[in-house]
Amino acid sequence: MAVLLGASLVVGMVTVPATAGKKKKKVKVHETFGANLLPFPNLSGATGTARSGCSAGEQDVHWVGVGFKSPGTGTLRMWMEGFVGDHDLYVYDGDTKYGESINDQTAGAPAEEEVTLPLKKGQEVMLIACNWLGEVEVLAHFEGVFKP
Repeated sequence: MAVLLGASLVVGMVTVPATAGKKKKKVKVHETFGANLLPFPNLSGATGTARSGCSAGEQDVHWVGVGFKSPGTGTLRMWMEGFVGDHDLYVYDGDTKYGESINDQTAGAPAEEEVTLPLKKGQEVMLIACNWLGEVEVLAHFEGVFKP
């Protein structure tokens, strides 16, 4: 009986540290979204919304968005490239603008927009791609790596 009890204690002591040291795998996210959108060159701050730029237009007419809930703490990168005309990116946390990329392609900036932001576990944001003054096709990508 003493031998049996001693053996079970040794197994228990070896098993606990092995399972306690396992790290949770990081969660990787990579998605694409887009739409055909009309330009909304908002030159006025009087849009009647809390949003700025072309994100103040109508959803699915001037801008397209997807909700994202962070699966852990990490960094989210959203970008567009290779488009024609002037397009922009916005990230909102509720009604608060959390990030933006509003390069002025009408002034000769390259056809690219990018924003990278830290997110907390469970944080919910709205990722918005919009058409300021460009061709109708808008395509945005986002990716991130998160620790659960």
